[in-house]
Amino acid sequence: MPCYKCSNGKYKYGQKGNCQFDTLNACKEAEQAIHARENAKGDEMVGKKKPHDPERREEPYHKKPKKPGKM
Repeated sequence: MPCYKCSNGKYKYGQKGNCQFDTLNACKEAEQAIHARENAKGDEMVGKKKPHDPERREEPYHKKPKKPGKM
């Protein structure tokens, strides 16, 4: 995602970001840090199932197991 200039003269990362960076360079440095962190997380997850993987859950959390003999 690119950095955008806000109406108040500051910059934000992405269209939904906060207008918090004073300079375009500061925004780009934050962008690089975000991508570095995402890449590090990806390296840790190699060979593991992701937490949001639907196959990971056997039963939905809101269901309670049925008791045998009751209908």
